[in-house]
Amino acid sequence: MLIVLAGALPDAPIASELARHLPQRAPTLHAWLAMGQANLQDHDPHARGCTPFEAWQLEHAGYAVQPGLPWGAGLGPLLAGKQACRDGRAVWLGELVHLALGTDRAALLPAGQMDLSVEESQALLEAARPLFQDTGFSAEPLDAQRWRLFLPEGLNPETASPQAVAGQPLDAWWQHDASTRPWRRLLNEIQMAWHEHPVNESRAARGMAPVNALWLYGGAHPWPAPERPDQARILDSLLEPQRLGDWATWLNALEDLDRNHLAPLARGKYLLPASDTEILLLGDRRQARLRFKPRAGLLRWLPPTKTNWNTWWSRPV
Repeated sequence: MLIVLAGALPDAPIASELARHLPQRAPTLHAWLAMGQANLQDHDPHARGCTPFEAWQLEHAGYAVQPGLPWGAGLGPLLAGKQACRDGRAVWLGELVHLALGTDRAALLPAGQMDLSVEESQALLEAARPLFQDTGFSAEPLDAQRWRLFLPEGLNPETASPQAVAGQPLDAWWQHDASTRPWRRLLNEIQMAWHEHPVNESRAARGMAPVNALWLYGGAHPWPAPERPDQARILDSLLEPQRLGDWATWLNALEDLDRNHLAPLARGKYLLPASDTEILLLGDRRQARLRFKPRAGLLRWLPPTKTNWNTWWSRPV
């Protein structure tokens, strides 16, 4: 069994502080960390165009990187779904986001954190649709958070997912070359059309962030789904507090996760998994894999060798 713990690998230096709480708040995970050999791997969101969790989701879905595209380009077909990908064309997405402009940088708030309704998304699409005419671009709604975008022939911008970009200065993620000028022009017109749109006025009255931009990403072609049973258990309750840096909530979620999901899998005095188990811990820029096999014979009664897990937990790869 594979257990995926998204958001379970905090960045240093907060990891060293959180490590002190693990024996009391998450005794099963603490035991597994102490008795497992970690296989560590770093992850550059800017180079790969996605977060470590998104990269794992793509790998698990059978995606293989396509020529000239970053790994995160596969999120287009993955998030659009099979029904929207039947035409076999490259799948680009436009996610409805909020761009917050500060004195020295701009940052992005993804749609998943904005509590958008289908009605709001549809109203914003109707306001933007006339602007697509005669541009070579077009849009189709997928859900409340995102639309499928169709780009002019030959336009293949370098992109990254909103989750990879969220909270980061946007200067490093914008493309300013001539080839993307048509998209930037269209985006600017959409932003002006949405500036005082009734949807955003209503959101502002409720104290919610306005939708003021589309974030373009994806670009891969669909691929056949793998023919294998899905044996992964995905636990992502740590992901949102980890993104927000809300470590009190993170510890509460970890305690609940450990008690309800990990402890039932542990056996014996040393809390080792009762069956073949692989644990994948994911952070913002790195991941760690630990594998456990049941101990046979007399080994079941001997204490397992412990490792100094804090040397890799509290330090970057």
